[in-house]
Amino acid sequence: MIDVYQAIADIIRTTLGPRFMLKMLFDASGGIMVTNDGNAILREIDLAHPTAKSMIELSCTQDEEVGDGTTSIIILAGEMLHVAEALIDKNYHPTIICRDNLSITYDKALEDAIAVFDKIAMPVDANDHKFCC
Repeated sequence: MIDVYQAIADIIRTTLGPRFMLKMLFDASGGIMVTNDGNAILREIDLAHPTAKSMIELSCTQDEEVGDGTTSIIILAGEMLHVAEALIDKNYHPTIICRDNLSITYDKALEDAIAVFDKIAMPVDANDHKFCC
């Protein structure tokens, strides 16, 4: 059985890469929209499942805060949920997964990601407009 989070991640995953696919969506007023923007696709999906709502909210927050990366964040969240599914199947409560030693892997992944970002980060001068349109 495919989980809701996996279905959402799979829908969005096909919009990335050199062989990406555009999605044709019908909006509430009957109009047609063709897009490969993950956030735009998720805004048009009407789901009641709590995990699906959380993923859609995650995408919206990413769009509001950063303005980019909505597709990537949904795929990353889908993969993290896929890994956590084995723990949920063993009847671990989500608060236990996040609180106890089971979250060491997530903490290590976070530390590694921050180390990579620190390594490739460049200082930016907000007053320098040479890259501005």
